[in-house]
Amino acid sequence: MENIRIGFIGGGRIIQALLDGLNEADYLDKMHIWISCPSAEDDKSLLKRFNNTIHMTTSNTVLCNNCDIVLFAVKAKLIKSVCQEIIKTVDHERLKNILFISIIPGLTISTLNQWLQTGENIIRIMYNVNVAKRNGSYAISSPKTNDNNPLQIYLKSIFDKVAYFAGNVTETELDIMCALIGSGPAFFCTAVEGLADGAVKAGLSRQLANTLAARTMLGCADILVSSSKHPAELKNDISTPAGTTIYGLHELENKGVRGAYMDALMSAFNRAQTMADQLAKETK
Repeated sequence: MENIRIGFIGGGRIIQALLDGLNEADYLDKMHIWISCPSAEDDKSLLKRFNNTIHMTTSNTVLCNNCDIVLFAVKAKLIKSVCQEIIKTVDHERLKNILFISIIPGLTISTLNQWLQTGENIIRIMYNVNVAKRNGSYAISSPKTNDNNPLQIYLKSIFDKVAYFAGNVTETELDIMCALIGSGPAFFCTAVEGLADGAVKAGLSRQLANTLAARTMLGCADILVSSSKHPAELKNDISTPAGTTIYGLHELENKGVRGAYMDALMSAFNRAQTMADQLAKETK
């Protein structure tokens, strides 16, 4: 598996986060990585920090001709034209031997297969930016689980170095995870920002407020994961009779914060479903 070559079509922040995590795991220099993106020749590109360990190109065709695994990480509006380019410029037999992976929200395996016409060598994966610090989460969805496929074994070994494996799931479950683990960090950051703003309003410095709000969430998450406690149980442990915490929680309940988070997740999930429908229409 040491000779397997993996390519990323798209070099945005979600790919950079993965590269950062693999670099922190001291594994990046053991891999054969290609990245295709318009900024490949831009000296100001953030990807330039990986110059010594990855091959950069502006050609998706060149990437596909040099890789065994190809991961799509472009915007949804671009993916159809990328696929059309690939099937016109890359030999069909070559395409059939590539393991294609999509991290694009809402893009179903069926839709991608209609564009690439390569059979069952397409899977979906969802992960989050937390892989940058080797503390991410990921899940895989495939039409047929093939645990003996060396390319899938290699792919999983890569993500296992930077993330918790949530399992092999259905595409609907993957879209829910898109909202939970994909969009979730942004939702949590909103909570951190709000708590920090409150501390600043009360008189704390901005730098200290931001640091303590983030570290408070980090420590709480660690307790929940390591102890398997239900969030409500930890919340109750912290809430003393007539104390500061229960007064604050009362305000959160009055403002409907839990309901707002539920609505945010459902809105993100519904958006993934809408994107799936829109992309599917482009195949007709």
